[in-house]
Amino acid sequence: MATKTLQNMRDIFYAILKENEDTSAYPLTLADVLINSAQNNICSWNITDLNTSNKAKIEKWPLPFLYSDKFYTTVQDNYLSAATTIWATTLSITDSSWFASTWSVWIDWNIITYTWNTWTWFTWVTGVLFAHKSWARVTQIFSLPTDYATTNRVIYNSQIALKNRDYRDIYMQLNNFKGNVWANNNVSTTLNRFTQDIPPFYSIVKQDYFLPFQLNNSWYAIHQIYEKTPTAMTAWTDLCTIPDAYSEQTIPFIAVADILWHRGEEARALELNKFWVGKVLSMYDYYANFNNESLHNQRIECGSADAYLNI
Repeated sequence: MATKTLQNMRDIFYAILKENEDTSAYPLTLADVLINSAQNNICSWNITDLNTSNKAKIEKWPLPFLYSDKFYTTVQDNYLSAATTIWATTLSITDSSWFASTWSVWIDWNIITYTWNTWTWFTWVTGVLFAHKSWARVTQIFSLPTDYATTNRVIYNSQIALKNRDYRDIYMQLNNFKGNVWANNNVSTTLNRFTQDIPPFYSIVKQDYFLPFQLNNSWYAIHQIYEKTPTAMTAWTDLCTIPDAYSEQTIPFIAVADILWHRGEEARALELNKFWVGKVLSMYDYYANFNNESLHNQRIECGSADAYLNI
């Protein structure tokens, strides 16, 4: 079946509502908002069963049509070679040759953008919100894809599944890691601030940035497999993210049931609710079986808790 368009959703929406599109009390602008909201809720498992007024108890299975990925290249962390003040426009770095020519860095919870890298200086700097001491850790931070919703898994160097950490805990982790001591700032080992290494991990910051930490090897690949947000439909030819018949059997029914419920036609809303809940469950079950029948791109544990075989 061909993927359905926004206009297909509109047609079904008004047919279920039993109203004409041109004369309905619910104009296209409102219909489009409800249609897009319904699709987003299905894809994020944020579904309310009107029969119970509770979130539907639906087991969360991955939806392959939401899958996407992005590759990053690791950059060795570095350090400020001089203290910096608030609103500074330059940063002095011990060695910024590994860093991108134009990008952003993370220093003690502060995301700072620069537009020029001279290998020991970042210039045209913006976003220095507070002062930073000399030898503060500087980490390259990467922008998440614009369609990013949530991470499915992150593979480091094709063999280690990176663990997620809350970015607010990272600074304390780096400064208080048990079994490690700071190297003396006055000796050449400054760039190796810990006597032992910390396993690599990452954080998602403000849903805008991907932040890998303690990756002391440059040019290693990070493969982020994530679920994307559904594409917002605005033009009548825009395609649904949910494929084929599942879109027309779920999206407009959810949208109309919401209208009917809030305007007091509860009995009819509940009948529609029973229908689309069943269809959503059917879709989740289908893709659960689809995933279980194929090992491609699945992660299989093999021995160590941090080691996986990726096929």
